[in-house]
Amino acid sequence: MTALGPFLLGAPWALAALAALPLIWWILRATPPAPRHAELPSMQLLDGIEPQEETPARSPWWVWLIRTLAVAAAILGLSQPVYAPGAQTETAEGTGSLLIVVDNGWSSAPRWPDLINAATATLDSGNRDAPVHLLLTAPQQFNPDPAERISRADMAKRLASLRPQAWAPDRADALARLRDSTFTPDRIFWASDGLEGRNGQRFAQELSSIAPLTVYAAAPTGPVVISSIRSQTDSVSVTARRADARGVTTGYVSALTIDGSALATAPLDFADGQSEAVAEFTIPAAALARVARFNVTGQQGAGTVWLWDSADRSRRVGLVDAGASAQPLLSDMHYIRKALEPFATISEGSIENLVAASPDAIIMSDVGQILPQDAELLNTWVENGGALIRFAGPRLAAQGDDLLPVALRRSSRALGGALAWDEPQAMASFPEASPFAGLSVPGDVRIKQQVLARPGPELASKTWARLADGSPLVTADTRGNGTLILFHTTAGPDWADLAYSGTFSQMLRRSIAAGRGEAVGDAEGAYTPYLTLDGYGRLSAAGPNAAPLKAVDFAETVLSESHPPGLYRGPAGTRALNAGAGQRPRLIAEWPLSARLLGDAEARSLRLAGPLLTLAALLLALDLFIALFVAGRLRRFGRSAATACILIGGAMVALPGPDAVAQPYQYELLPDGTYRRVDTSPDVIRLPSTGNSTQKEIDAALEMRLAFVETPDGDLNRRTEAGLSGLTSILRMRTSVEPADPHGVNLETDSLELYPLIYFNVPESMPPLSETAIANLNTYLRSGGALVIDTRAGGTIGSQTDVSRLETLLEGLDAPPLQTVGENHVLTRSFYLLNDFPGRYAQRSLWIEQAGDASAPRGDGVSRLIIGDADWASAWAVDAQGRDLYSVDGGAEQREMSRRFGVNLVMYVLTGSYKDDQVHIPALLERLGDGEEPDDEPVELPSRILDGGP
Repeated sequence: MTALGPFLLGAPWALAALAALPLIWWILRATPPAPRHAELPSMQLLDGIEPQEETPARSPWWVWLIRTLAVAAAILGLSQPVYAPGAQTETAEGTGSLLIVVDNGWSSAPRWPDLINAATATLDSGNRDAPVHLLLTAPQQFNPDPAERISRADMAKRLASLRPQAWAPDRADALARLRDSTFTPDRIFWASDGLEGRNGQRFAQELSSIAPLTVYAAAPTGPVVISSIRSQTDSVSVTARRADARGVTTGYVSALTIDGSALATAPLDFADGQSEAVAEFTIPAAALARVARFNVTGQQGAGTVWLWDSADRSRRVGLVDAGASAQPLLSDMHYIRKALEPFATISEGSIENLVAASPDAIIMSDVGQILPQDAELLNTWVENGGALIRFAGPRLAAQGDDLLPVALRRSSRALGGALAWDEPQAMASFPEASPFAGLSVPGDVRIKQQVLARPGPELASKTWARLADGSPLVTADTRGNGTLILFHTTAGPDWADLAYSGTFSQMLRRSIAAGRGEAVGDAEGAYTPYLTLDGYGRLSAAGPNAAPLKAVDFAETVLSESHPPGLYRGPAGTRALNAGAGQRPRLIAEWPLSARLLGDAEARSLRLAGPLLTLAALLLALDLFIALFVAGRLRRFGRSAATACILIGGAMVALPGPDAVAQPYQYELLPDGTYRRVDTSPDVIRLPSTGNSTQKEIDAALEMRLAFVETPDGDLNRRTEAGLSGLTSILRMRTSVEPADPHGVNLETDSLELYPLIYFNVPESMPPLSETAIANLNTYLRSGGALVIDTRAGGTIGSQTDVSRLETLLEGLDAPPLQTVGENHVLTRSFYLLNDFPGRYAQRSLWIEQAGDASAPRGDGVSRLIIGDADWASAWAVDAQGRDLYSVDGGAEQREMSRRFGVNLVMYVLTGSYKDDQVHIPALLERLGDGEEPDDEPVELPSRILDGGP
C-alpha cells in the first residue's frame, strides 16, 4: 500500500492515466467538422431569414465536464484507494509481521461490527506481503495458533467469519498461548472490548512489552449486563449494570416468553455517577408464569439476557376455594397462605379454573367429596406432571376418594372423627429417602389427631414423615408424571400445631418441588444442557460441545465452551447459567504509555474503489441519455405518452385502494426503535346481557326470599311452600327482615346462590339426587348458603332422629361431621330465647355442623347444613287468608314455639353468631332473671298471631 495522507492506494500506477486528462479535455472541446456546401436554387427564397437555432462551433461545456469527471472517477477507482486515517504508513515498524488480538467474548457483542471493522482496517496498513497472525481471547476447544501465518486476503475472510462467544474472554490464557507459540510479532493490534474483566490492564501492559501496540477499545454503551434478579409473589426486580457511570442513561428491559414473545417492558434509569439500575415488573400471575427470560432491549450480548429458571422463579400454587370462614385467621387456608407467601404466587378458585391455569401445585384442605368431573380433571392434570397436595380433616376422614396416595381408614360420615390419643404425638426424624431429609424436627410440635392409612406392603415406601409411634404423617405416591401428597393432619391448629413451626413452610416448599419431580438438594446427579445462548444472546438448542454438569459443581461453574450459558435440566428441575450473574463491568482505567489508542474515526477504513467506479458508470449513462435526447432519438415516445405516464403515476398515488378506509389506529414508537399499531377507536363497554336469566332469577336477585326444593311429590311441594309463606309472614310482622314470597327451586337448573336458605322437605320415596344436583349443592354450601333438611320422621314416639336414610339420597354431598345443637348454641337465642326446636313434633334433635374442628362452620359461624325431623313446614303452613293448615301435637303453644324457632333459624342464617359476643350477656341474663318467677295462670295463645317480638 502507498500512503497519500489519510489515503492508501493499492494500485498507485493507475494514477498515471490522470496525465491524459488534458488531452481528453482538448479532444472533447474540438470543433465539429465543417458542413459540406451544395448550391440549391430554391434556397434563394430563404434569403434574409435569420435562423433561430444554430449548430454550435464547439461542444457545450457541461458535456465535456461530465465526460471528464467520468474518466477521472474511473481512473481513481482503478487505483484502489482506501480512506484509513489511523493506518500505519510504511515505516520500519509497519513492514514487519502483524498480530491481531481480538476480544471475542460476550462483552464484545454490543459493538462487534466496530471491532471487526477496526481489525480489518489494520490489514490495509504496512507491507502487503508481511505475515499476519491472529489471537482470540475467548478460549475454545480448538484455538487458532498465534504462530500460524495467514495472508491478508485470508485474514479478512477469517475476521468476517468470526462471531462473539457466549463466555467471557480469558486474557491470561490468551497470553499463555502466545508465549507457548514462541512467536514474537513486529507490531500488535488489539481490538478490545474496553472492559477490565480479568486483568485487562495487565494484559495491555504485557502486549506493549512484546511489540508496539495499537489499541481500538470499543467499550459497550448503556446497560452491559443483567447481574441479578429478585422475584416476589406478584413482581420481579431486574438489576442491570453499565460500565461507564458518566451521564444519565435510560434503557429498557423486556420480559419474554421462551419463544421470544414480549409480555412486558420496564425502564432502566441510570443517574449520573451510578452504574446500577433496577427495572421493576408488576405482572399478573398468569402472565408471570409464561416469562422465561429477561433481556435489555436493543442491546446484543449473552450478558444482557437473564434466563429465569425454576430456582429463581416464584412457585405458582393454586388453593381450592372452600368458601368463607367463620374465623379467617384460624382457618386452614390462612396457615397455608402464610407458609406459601415467601416463595410462591398464590391463586384461589374452583378446581376447573385452577387446572386450566396449570400451576406448579394445587392444595386442597379437608375436601372429602370431589365431583366426578372435577376428579377427572385433577387426575389428568396430575398424570401430566401436576402435584396435588391434600390436608386431612373431618370430611376427608368421613369420606375419601381415589385421589389419595394411600387407602385410609374411614369412620362414620356423620359423626366420625379421627383417632385421638391421651397424649399428643411428637414427630419422628425424617427418613433418609424422604424429600424432608435434612430438615430439623421441631421438638415442641404435637399432633393431636390424624387420619390413619390402611396397612399395606407399600406403605413404608410411600411415607415421607412419621409420628413417634411410627404412624404416617405425610404420604405420597406417583401417578403418571405427577404426584399425590397427603398430610394426615389438618393444616391449621385444630388437629396439630405443626403450622406454628417454621418447618411447616419448608415441608410445603419441598413437597411442591418433589411433587414436580425435582430434587430439593444438589448433592447428587447431573445437569444436562437443554437450551444455550450464543454470544449475541440468542437462545437455541444445545450444541455438541456443551457437556453435562455435576450437580454439586453447578453453582461454582465458570462459563466456557463446554459449559455455555443456558438452561440445564437436572435433579432440581431447570437451572440456568447466566453470563451476567454477579458481574460488575468496569472500563480499563489506564493504558500503557507506549500504546497508540485509536478513536472510532481512526479505526475505520473505507474502500473507495467501488463508489468511484459506480460514479463513473452513472456519469457515462447520463452522457449517453443526453446524447440520445439531443439527437432526437427519444422523441418517438411523444408528448402524449409522457402525459399519460404522468397521469397514471398521479392516479396511483392519489387514488385510495379498494380497502382503504379511515383506520381507527395510530403508530407508537417503542423503546427498541420499532413501531406498533395502537387502536384509537373508542372503547365500548357492553353491559352484561340478561338474555339467559329467567324472571325468577331476576326476582330472587332483586328481593331476598326463602326457597324450597321442588320434589316429585307435588302435594309435599305445596305444603312446603305454604310453610315458608307462613314463616315469611311472621318475619315481616315481627322482625326487620321482609322476605318476598318463597320460590321453589330445581337443584339441577336454578341458581341456588341467590337464596340464603333452602328448605328441603324430603319425601319418603325420594330417589338419590343426580350428580349435577349434588355438584350445585356443594357449590352452594361452600359459597355460604344454608341447607335445611327435614325428614318429617319425628312422629314415631320414642325414636331418635335417623339420618341414615340421607346417606343414599345425598351421596356425594361434601357433608361435614354433625352434632346436635347444645343448650348454649346461638340458635337458642339468635332472636327468641328457646330451649327446644319444635315443629309439628316436639322434643326432636336438631343436627348441625360439628364445631371446634377443621370443618368449623363457614359464614360467621353459620352451619351450612341443618338436619331435623320435626316437620317444621307443616307447623308454619298457612293458607291465603293466614289460617293454619295442619294440626300440631302440642297445640297453639307448640305452634308458636315452632314459629319462634323459624324466626331464630332465619336470623341465625342471616346474621351469624353475633349473639355469642359477650356484650349481649347482661341483657340475656336480665331477661333470664325476669323469667325466674313462674306464672300460675296458663298462657293461652291464639292460633293466629298478628304480631309479636322478643
